Amino acid sequence: MPLGRFLDVLKEKKLHYINLLKESFNPETLPSLMCRHQINIAWDGTLYDCDFNLAAGLPVSKKVPRHVQKFDQSALSTREIMTADHCFGCTAGHGSSCGGALV
Repeated sequence: MPLGRFLDVLKEKKLHYINLLKESFNPETLPSLMCRHQINIAWDGTLYDCDFNLAAGLPVSKKVPRHVQKFDQSALSTREIMTADHCFGCTAGHGSSCGGALV
């Protein structure tokens, strides 16, 4: 996943990995993405759409409760999922997840 030190190396070496991920976008992966079915909670209680967003410091939308103390399942189940370039890593090719390929 193009985050953290790996992203720094990609930028330093001017590698276009993000373009490869974008070109490999597979819409069939969308229904099974982890961000569609679970929420991540940081050590401080901040809510994130997925563990990759947690690593990127990208919490859930400001339109829904952003802390576990204000957890609201109905609001979170209809939330706008926060996305960035690293999201193409989950939608590329066959997709990726903790359990293996999504399609």
